[in-house]
Amino acid sequence: MTSESSRRGQHGASGAAILIAIIAGLMVLYLLFLPPADREEILFGDGQGGPQYGAPGGYGGGAPIYHGAGSGGVFRQYGPTILLTATPGTLRLLTAAVIEHSLPSATIFTRLNTHVVKSMDSAIVKNGVFAQRGLDIEFTATRRAATNYLLSFNVDKAGSSPLRVLVNGHVLYERPVRERSPPPIALPVDYLQDGTNTVTLETDSIGLAFWKPNTYHLHNVLISADLIDVSGSVSEQTFSMPESELSALERAELQFVPECDPRDVGRLTVQLNKRYVRNPVNVSQVLLDENNRTVQVPNILYSGHVDCGVLFKTDVAAEYLHLGENRLLFASDGGQYVVSRVKVISHLRENDYPVYYFNIPPDMYDVIDHGQQALRLTMAFPDYRGIKSGEVVLNGFVQSFHTPDVGYQALLDPAIITPGPNTIQIVPHVDKLDVREMRIELL
Repeated sequence: MTSESSRRGQHGASGAAILIAIIAGLMVLYLLFLPPADREEILFGDGQGGPQYGAPGGYGGGAPIYHGAGSGGVFRQYGPTILLTATPGTLRLLTAAVIEHSLPSATIFTRLNTHVVKSMDSAIVKNGVFAQRGLDIEFTATRRAATNYLLSFNVDKAGSSPLRVLVNGHVLYERPVRERSPPPIALPVDYLQDGTNTVTLETDSIGLAFWKPNTYHLHNVLISADLIDVSGSVSEQTFSMPESELSALERAELQFVPECDPRDVGRLTVQLNKRYVRNPVNVSQVLLDENNRTVQVPNILYSGHVDCGVLFKTDVAAEYLHLGENRLLFASDGGQYVVSRVKVISHLRENDYPVYYFNIPPDMYDVIDHGQQALRLTMAFPDYRGIKSGEVVLNGFVQSFHTPDVGYQALLDPAIITPGPNTIQIVPHVDKLDVREMRIELL
């Protein structure tokens, strides 16, 4: 009985050993067919796992998970990890901190030309018992456009009776004319008015000598004036300002040298473009729009007397400058100016291309450094036309790009990457570069 029980126990132990051997064989076969990384994780992993990049509190976002095992562990990837996403927006090329717009010299002058306003070949001025005749001469005057109005005439013979000259009722001259060509008589501007004026010539009554009338026979009666020729009193220069310059403008300045004679020049006025305003103080000096609301007024940079031969400088308000064409106007109300060495100087802000930061943990850096994973840069552009050109500055090292496509991808040199914080910056090589999205991800 005892021996039979012993034999049964031996048979049961043998069956259990066979079952264990079969299970062990299946496990060995399972391990042999596993990928090497999974097999090493099962055999040597500590069951703890590493930092999870993409999980809350990790690095980046999404589903990928990384396990680091220190010096003896394995770094595993379950998908790409996004380390940085940014929207740089519009980047503009800044080639210099100072840009000069040099303009040609200009000559500004105001000329006086003597002009005959009214003329008569002959006339008679008489005052007697049976005849009385005066002379009225009507003429048009514009006081701002002319100066030095003069009345001149000749007589057949000298007279002893006074000849009286009046302008708009104001007596200017009253004496006998004792020479055949008397000096011209000045007509004061204060007595003139814009529009029609009247010069009257008359003589005194005869008094007791009724048989002898007072008579003057006049010839070549002229009213003349010096007209102000302003055709050369204004000079206009133009220059162009691109969007890249105007958007980065910090301040601007106008410079020029006025060559002139200080004894023979008037006021110099400098104007830059025009601007639209509402509810102006002085509507008479501006141009109303069709709705009589918005008006256009000049931007006056300077108006006054300048030092001849001395470099003149004045600041230019940024709002006075326009995108594209700008008009600079010099005007004078007298004399002659030669305006030379004209410059509009733009002072730009320093390059302020944004710098972006992303972090690479040490265990992730080890994988990149050993070539097991790579960092990929992706840029998306909204414009499908034109060339997108520039450079990517990664930790101070430059990698250029040039593409007509709407997207650009490149692997980042692992030798430039550092464990911990890293920096990246995009610098355009074209006037305007729009970057809709920039992304760095681990593959």
